[in-house]
Amino acid sequence: MWMMNDTPAPRAGTARLSIFLVLAGLTMAGCGGSDVPTGNDDPPEVPGLADPPVDGAAAVATITQADLMDRVGLLAADSMMGRATPSPELEKAAVYLAGEMARLGLEAGATEDVGECAAHGISQVHCPYMQWFLAMPEDTDMTMNVVARLPGSDPVLADEHVVIGAHYDHVGIRTPVAGDSIYNGADDNGSGTSAVAELAEAFAGLEEPPRRSVLFVFFAGEERGLLGARYFVGSPEAPMGNSAAMINLDMVGRNWTDRVAAIYQPASDIFERAERVADAHPELNMDLLIDPWPNENLVNRSDQAPFIPYGIPVMFLTSGLHEDYHMPTDEADRLDYEKTERLTRLVFWILWEFAEAAEPPGFPQ
Repeated sequence: MWMMNDTPAPRAGTARLSIFLVLAGLTMAGCGGSDVPTGNDDPPEVPGLADPPVDGAAAVATITQADLMDRVGLLAADSMMGRATPSPELEKAAVYLAGEMARLGLEAGATEDVGECAAHGISQVHCPYMQWFLAMPEDTDMTMNVVARLPGSDPVLADEHVVIGAHYDHVGIRTPVAGDSIYNGADDNGSGTSAVAELAEAFAGLEEPPRRSVLFVFFAGEERGLLGARYFVGSPEAPMGNSAAMINLDMVGRNWTDRVAAIYQPASDIFERAERVADAHPELNMDLLIDPWPNENLVNRSDQAPFIPYGIPVMFLTSGLHEDYHMPTDEADRLDYEKTERLTRLVFWILWEFAEAAEPPGFPQ
């Protein structure tokens, strides 16, 4: 995740209340206190949420603290050497993620490059999930995104896709701090990567998938300038003309226990749509915050950004920075897995709503 200033984060409800009071004061001033009826001012009816899957509770129950801990522990182990783009360790992480997508029975979402896979010793099981690219001209080796697809259940809407993504790379080996030079990247972004893997498992286990298709994408090269996401959106594998929404998870394992910041385009209704889902699941005790760092322009500073020029509503969920950001102390044992479990379960329901509802998020006039 790219650096931002750490500023206090108000609750979304507080921000909305302040705006409401200001608007109420302006309305009263404009009316001069008159109580004369002004006609039919009833707000438009808000459509209900999509029906949940019959086995939704069982699917959500597969998202567990123990699984998240195991996944982050693997990705952020010292043996992974900080998962730089490109590196043998990042490739090892890609093989793990591709193997998980294959194990879950998800469709491969990349164009199989047999020659590149053979050169890297990648098996036929993992190869179809790997989208190879040269991150930068000065690189001497290829790197890869990992892409998997859950086909939608509706014959028409299955052509539309909701994308859920996270970057799985980090910054590798850097200047030692207290003798430790391995920048493990447990929260950045082992947390988001593990959450997307858990979501893939939950959705793959549904008796019937949502009406729209879901793409699970693990991006390389975010730490070098969103390189994997930029490559993906320009690739033939990316259904950019038929993408209904994109959710990005980046650093979701620390800080608040009951809140997550939602970064999005103000012109879209994606936040309101997601907030209604959060309100419908109070058992998860997880509120969405309207962007608490508006001056940082974060909507253009993580892997959701390359999707914006294609007219796709995006939402970037993050718990923000902390003292271990881009430090070798960003270790797996510092994450709050109970909180991350609840957050990932909320994202399950948001992802289901976007993929199942009659209308996806959009840009109301």
